Amino acid sequence: MNDQTQNPQAEPKKPAFCSKDEDGKGVGSFTFGNGTVVTLDTNELEEEQKYNLMMHGLWQKVGDSYASAKGDFTLGIAAAQKVCDQLLNNQWTASKGSGGESAPKVGELAQAIANLKGLELAAVNAAVLKATDEQRKAWRKNSAISAEILRLRAEKAAARAQAAESKGEVEFSL
Repeated sequence: MNDQTQNPQAEPKKPAFCSKDEDGKGVGSFTFGNGTVVTLDTNELEEEQKYNLMMHGLWQKVGDSYASAKGDFTLGIAAAQKVCDQLLNNQWTASKGSGGESAPKVGELAQAIANLKGLELAAVNAAVLKATDEQRKAWRKNSAISAEILRLRAEKAAARAQAAESKGEVEFSL
């Protein structure tokens, strides 16, 4: 039985807008949901364009690592350095294993611990970044830390809602 037979009201799954693939030889393909395929053989590019693509990738890769630091230089610098070190060690992605965390979650965890323990955020950030995934996972399971993370999220959500309302972005009528 297909989804339509089991649930006649289920919508057929739409294809991805665009999927990307490469052949291992420098040819990249972009397959659009309507079946159109656009390819680029990077071997045919001039050296200047290869360099431009490489630098764009570097800026994007490292920039993604600190994008959620939200003004926290300690967190942003540590995240950028970690990605640079991984690239120098021929690692495209960090080995996270199960329960691995990304930078925003680490920043949130560090803020919660700093708040609860009355410690400087920079020192806690450094310690949390150096901790193993298992240790961070254990800290997250701590009920006090978990509650503080939820409080921080609620505080941020309330601030966003207030800002939206003050700009007149919240319009609701019955």
